[in-house]
Amino acid sequence: MSPKKITRALDIYVRVSRVGGREGDSFISPELQEEKCRALAKARGLEVGQVFIDLDRSGGKMDRPEFKKVLARIKGEKDKEGKIVPGTQVSGGVIVARIDRFARTLVGGLKAIEDIEQTGGVVLTADGEFDTSTATGELVLRIMLSLAAFELRRISEQWEDAKEKARARGVHIGAARAGYVRHEDGTLAVHAEYIQAVKEAFALRARGGSWKEAADLLTAAGVPTSKSKGQAKQWSRQATRGLVETRAYRKDEGGPIPVWQWERAQPKPGEPRVRGEGHVLGGGLVRCSVCGAGMHKSSNGQRYVVLRCDTPGTGHPAMSYETARDYICSLAFSHVGPMRRSRPGDDEAEREALQSAVEEARAEFEQMREMLGVVPPPDSKPAIALTEAEAALGEFEAAANVPLGLGDFLTPVGVRAEFEKLPVPEQRRVLRSIINKAVISKGRRGDPGGRIEVEFADGSSWPAEQGEIPVVPS
Repeated sequence: MSPKKITRALDIYVRVSRVGGREGDSFISPELQEEKCRALAKARGLEVGQVFIDLDRSGGKMDRPEFKKVLARIKGEKDKEGKIVPGTQVSGGVIVARIDRFARTLVGGLKAIEDIEQTGGVVLTADGEFDTSTATGELVLRIMLSLAAFELRRISEQWEDAKEKARARGVHIGAARAGYVRHEDGTLAVHAEYIQAVKEAFALRARGGSWKEAADLLTAAGVPTSKSKGQAKQWSRQATRGLVETRAYRKDEGGPIPVWQWERAQPKPGEPRVRGEGHVLGGGLVRCSVCGAGMHKSSNGQRYVVLRCDTPGTGHPAMSYETARDYICSLAFSHVGPMRRSRPGDDEAEREALQSAVEEARAEFEQMREMLGVVPPPDSKPAIALTEAEAALGEFEAAANVPLGLGDFLTPVGVRAEFEKLPVPEQRRVLRSIINKAVISKGRRGDPGGRIEVEFADGSSWPAEQGEIPVVPS
């Protein structure tokens, strides 16, 4: 194996997992990391391209914004045939201060390095421990990849074997599905009341009932969802569809539903899982003042499209969709200018929720390990859930140490116009960052200000208790 000839400039990648309050030998500042990388490039006579910096980003996650840009510049773009489009590979590789700046997860890090190596790129470390441009470095890479693949396969095989033995003992892996309860030893038992509601939901669907009707049936019966930890919860259309599509309920799979009924209850061929992108005020952003349920966009053959509550009965409010949308969006962007956004770390309730999620995920991970006698592999559901929960908490804690900047206080002129150019899901995300919820009550038509109450993300509300919220031009 001959050394690779580096013909393109190499980008520099810098990563710091947590910026605030760090010091000591284990902490290498972004400036020092870049300086070390530039020194290596100069000593090797290599050209430096761009510098990419990820601050407050864990090395355990490969989905980092600047890191993804580095990979994209090295790998280039591919056409429909899978060939690299000429001219899209603008970087010959990447230089990092240490290999742990690149990644702290063995499998993810080696996979990224392999992708770079296969497209002709190189990975260099300023401390001299890793250099895929040399024959020795490439050999070491291949050995490490082989060992990593072997170890992952060994762990996965142990995990699958343990799960098969557990199933043979009657142990259910994962959360109990609706209609069942899970004992401490992992076995499932039928919940007579809940399983009866599940049977009725299947029968309703088999007779041609809608997803909403089936969801309302499960909600009325108090059946917990798989993620509600035994507590009754509102069933959505999507959750109900997921239940009906679960093959474990079929008679031939050991479930209580006759095969013919299970088949007839399934979605019709070609039926979309989600109808379009939804609408800007969807996702539970707007709620009914009477029952608190989310309001949905509906036309029902009427001349005007309206927001209405799906809860049965009279007395629930409805409003022209366009009137509600224009008023809520205008109010949001009038408010966002003078409002001071809170840092993610300022919300103790969110911190506690993230900590609770980590504890629950860790408890589930340990339960699986004790029950099966082996450590769940990195690609198993318990391991992934724990990793994601810990990463979310880590990012939240890191953000608490980032000082607020001018962008946290001011909104650029014309933001409403730019907002309208965004796709609907992104518009919903933007509104969610400004508004926690909007509540519509009954009242006189054409008077949205007297019927809509808004709770903003910074804790304030509209109508304000004292004075009015300043309006900035859009």
